[in-house]
Parts: sequence; C-alpha cells; structure tokens
Amino acid sequence: MATELILPKLGLTMEEATIVRWLKREGDLVAIGEAILEIETDKSTVEVDSPTSGVLGRLLYPEGTTLPVGKIISHIMASGEAFPPEILLSAPPDRDEGKVIDRGQSNLIERRDLSPRIMASPVARRVARELGVDINQLEGTGPQGRVMEEDVRRTAKKVLTFEKPPMESRISETRQLDKLRRLTAERMVQSFASAPHFYLTVETDASLLVKMREGLIAAIESKTGIRPTISDLLVKITAQVLEEHPEVNALWENGGIRNLPEINVGLAVATERGLIVPVFHRANRQSLAEIAVRRQTLVEKARTGTLTLLELEGGSFTITNLGAYAVDQFNAIINPPQAAILAVGRIKERPIVVSGELTVRPTIIATLSVDHRILDGAEAALFLDRFVALVEAPYLITTLW
Repeated sequence: MATELILPKLGLTMEEATIVRWLKREGDLVAIGEAILEIETDKSTVEVDSPTSGVLGRLLYPEGTTLPVGKIISHIMASGEAFPPEILLSAPPDRDEGKVIDRGQSNLIERRDLSPRIMASPVARRVARELGVDINQLEGTGPQGRVMEEDVRRTAKKVLTFEKPPMESRISETRQLDKLRRLTAERMVQSFASAPHFYLTVETDASLLVKMREGLIAAIESKTGIRPTISDLLVKITAQVLEEHPEVNALWENGGIRNLPEINVGLAVATERGLIVPVFHRANRQSLAEIAVRRQTLVEKARTGTLTLLELEGGSFTITNLGAYAVDQFNAIINPPQAAILAVGRIKERPIVVSGELTVRPTIIATLSVDHRILDGAEAALFLDRFVALVEAPYLITTLW
C-alpha cells in the first residue's frame, strides 16, 4: 500500500514551507530515515526524511513551490508495487522531461529521465531566488564546483552595478519582504497588539563584569578556542535569574499561564535575512565555556541559514543585545508567547554616584519588556533587581565552570 509523503509540521508556529531541492528522483529506492528533500521554513532550511522504505513515486510539486503543512507531496511504494487508481487520478499530468509512470502493461513506477542539475547549497538556492539570479548560469567555487552563497551574491552585485535603475524608479520602488521578514513582522505586530507591554529600565555598574570577562578570556580561549563575550555572560546571568524566579520562565497559552520546567534562553541574532533567535537549551546547566562555544555555533548557523528547528524552538525567554552598536537604550517587543524580553545597550563609560561620590565607570542600561498578563510590576522588578545584583557582583554566578 502506498505511503503518503507529506510536508511535515516541524514547529509550533510553522504553517507553510518551500521545497528547496529534491534529493531523490522519481523511481529511486529510499530507506526509512533517509533524506528525500530539503524544505525552507520561516526560520531555516531542513531535510525531510522518508517515513518508510520503498520506491519514491511521482514528485507532485517542483522545487520552489510553497505549500501548507500537511500537503501530500509524493508517495512511497513497496518495490514492484503499482500505484492505486486514486493516486493515478490525483497525480498531475506527465511533464515534458520524461514519463513518471508507465501506464502500459505493468503500471509500475519508472525512473524519470532527468537532466543533470547544477550543484548548489540550499542557502545559495534561496538567496538566488531572493535576488533574482539564475543559479543554473553560475560557476561554483565550492567543492566539485558547488555553487555557494558567495557566488550568488557576487553575481547579483555585478548585475546591480551594470543595471542600476534611474534614481526616480529606485525612490518609488517598493521592496517586497521575504518569508522570514514577513513572518517576523506579522509576529511582532501580533505581539504588540495582543500583549499588554510594560517596561522597566535600570542602569547598572558593569565594572566587575568587564573585568571578569577579561580575566576569563585566556582560560576559556585556551580550552575551547573561543573568546567569551559579554553576551555569553548575559546568557549565563539571565539563566540563573530565571532559575531563581521561575514565574518569569513562562508562556501565555490558551488564555492562561504555563510555567516551563526548562530554562531555554534565546539570543536575538541579526542576519541578512532578518532577525533570528536561536536557543540555548538548559542554559542554567551550562558553564560559561559551553555557552561561548554554543553561541559561536548558533550565530554562524543563523547567518548561513543552517539552523535546525530544534535550535530555534522551545525558547522560554529572550535577550536582545545591541551592545555592538552605538545604542545606549531601547525597548524590545516581546517574542510571543514568552513573558518577557531583555534589551541590553552598549557598555559605556558614564558618570555614576558610588558611595556618595561622583565617578565614571562602565555601565549597562537594560530594559525589561514584560507581558502584563503573565507578570505584574513587582515580580518583574524582583527579576531585574537580581539581574543587576549579578551584573555588579558576577562572582555570585553559580556553575561558572
């Protein structure tokens, strides 16, 4: 009996996906758990595995097609098994590139006679679609001539250089959002419209935090090859504060509050495609060195579009850090359905009063955006008080190593 190959729902918020590349051809033998195709969700590009062993049937949709989850995209037959009549009737007509099903004597699946496809990474194919570049015309610089993202962007840049439109048309041009930016925009509008936000802001002395990082650089870098950052320390501190204040580690769900057993801290990462929030799962159980290694891996994968759904799902709290820019303070929109998000500005020398005397020290301005349905002002203030205490006295961080 034919097994349906459906477009799977790989995350709670996933509603549709785009077929990036078929990894198998019609008539190919496939094993259970073997990758059949690559799909692009709103967050990353992932592989879809075969639910059973058999022969891959007609590919019902070509690459580049966007479909809702649950859609049947092919069938998997037992070796030598014929297509049932209902599948034959529902399948699209044969295409010009060759027959898919032999309806003559045996009605068995035949292998398509496909012309060779150019080798290209999933990211390169996605970027080519976004920039309007014909990937089949490119010469790849990757292994075995594989077209990489850099090859696509280099070609697109040349086209823009020689075909720059007049100033008038560029001014009036409306730029269409890609899938990630569109869905991010929709989620932020939904969050801001439905969650009653309130904000708490503090300025905290970061002198000891800066000194601690500087003192740990050599030890952690020699052990892992990674230099720890302020963001790593913020993830570690936030995870500990969430452990001590579990009421903040919660979601708004079905008209009620769901407290979460795991502390999974998301860190917002700016990419060329838009904002991505990879997740440090069980961050409270990780050492600073482990967080530093994980952060570098997640950031690199976010910027190359290779994050898995597991690395993007399950966040219980989010940090957004604009410390790398000339931003002192900002308010962030909550990442739904989470209870809060912490927005952190740059560390900067500022005048503060210490022991009754005016002095200059490096400080951080942090703003906590809170969903008032989940937390009240006092609960949020207690969370922020403890955050300040650990920033100003980072030697109180537990499980640092």
